[in-house]
Amino acid sequence: MIDPTSNQPTTTIVAAGATAPSLQSAPIPDDLLAGIAAHQANSSAANTTRAYRSDWAAFVRWCEVHDQVALPADGTTVAAYITDRGALLSASGEYAYAPSTITRWVTSINMQHLRAGYPAPGALAAVKDTLSGIRRGHVRPPRRMAPLLLADLKKVLTAIDIHSYPDGIIGHRDAALMVMGFAGAFRGSEIAGRTIGDVTIHSEDGLHVRLLTSKTDQEGRGSVKGLPYGENPLTCPPCAFLRWIRVLDVAENASRSDMMTLLRTSDSASHLCHGPTPELDRLDPKAGLFRPVRRGGHIGAKSISGDVVNIVVKRRLGAAGMNAKRFGGHSLRAGFVTQALRAGASPQEVMRQTDHKSASTVEIYRREHDPLRQNAVTRIGL
Repeated sequence: MIDPTSNQPTTTIVAAGATAPSLQSAPIPDDLLAGIAAHQANSSAANTTRAYRSDWAAFVRWCEVHDQVALPADGTTVAAYITDRGALLSASGEYAYAPSTITRWVTSINMQHLRAGYPAPGALAAVKDTLSGIRRGHVRPPRRMAPLLLADLKKVLTAIDIHSYPDGIIGHRDAALMVMGFAGAFRGSEIAGRTIGDVTIHSEDGLHVRLLTSKTDQEGRGSVKGLPYGENPLTCPPCAFLRWIRVLDVAENASRSDMMTLLRTSDSASHLCHGPTPELDRLDPKAGLFRPVRRGGHIGAKSISGDVVNIVVKRRLGAAGMNAKRFGGHSLRAGFVTQALRAGASPQEVMRQTDHKSASTVEIYRREHDPLRQNAVTRIGL
């Protein structure tokens, strides 16, 4: 028993023949149990939770087919599972699953066991050694999206139709999405999930974009990214943002003919970032900033997903006559990093915008996409 006035345990003496007090805890109230369940549900990001559930479901199906026990699973079962599925090949003859994916499978299996009160099988030598062997045997270059550099971003933006109705509506959205995504070095899910209220205009800095959570900030400490005023109106983040805000305002508060007039007169060659912004006062700050645009120009109510960012980048690059195969939503973030390094920024300066926790991660971009920077081969007179 613990004395509430002391951090030292006390001893309860029970007289001979007396019944010892019960050590069983009283039932937890239902409202607290509901609160616990809610916190546990929020313990991981939505994408991570979906991946873990999918991984566990795949393991259960495999166990059913192979007459194995999924919960609790022994080390040999898990080792056999990752060996079997890890050996699958793609149509091109390469391993279908990267070691990082197989490692996540084991993590998912571990989590299900721990939640059910069983030891994590991934901690057993049979699983750890098998996973180590897979990592060594499945070595392959990681598949990373090619960076979209500034010159190509300008080419893409120039090809976007912002004047015709209704194509100009989604054109304004995609232009703002790509400019802000590039300048902020956002991950796809980060830029997709922003609300109108997350973005504020600063008289000197440009845009301040608030992130409540991110891949490297799961606890929600929050951060603010600065997107500065640009010299070129086409790639000026505040201008791209405000052009899209004007479209949202007209869509909610004016007529179709007003929308057609706005699109026809929209000018991406002139700055509008230092003018008045009454539109922001008329829009709901809790509403999603980037939303689906249906056929006919109707703007949806909810925010787009990170997958849509990937689709937008590929579609817009294809429309600009570029090969979109190697590009995706992450190309905006990779493009910022590569462009900044080529402009002479240090890894630490890059990390201020990207929120990378390690300079070694930034160095990967330098090695893969800026190999001649500070390289002696440029000094030997070839």
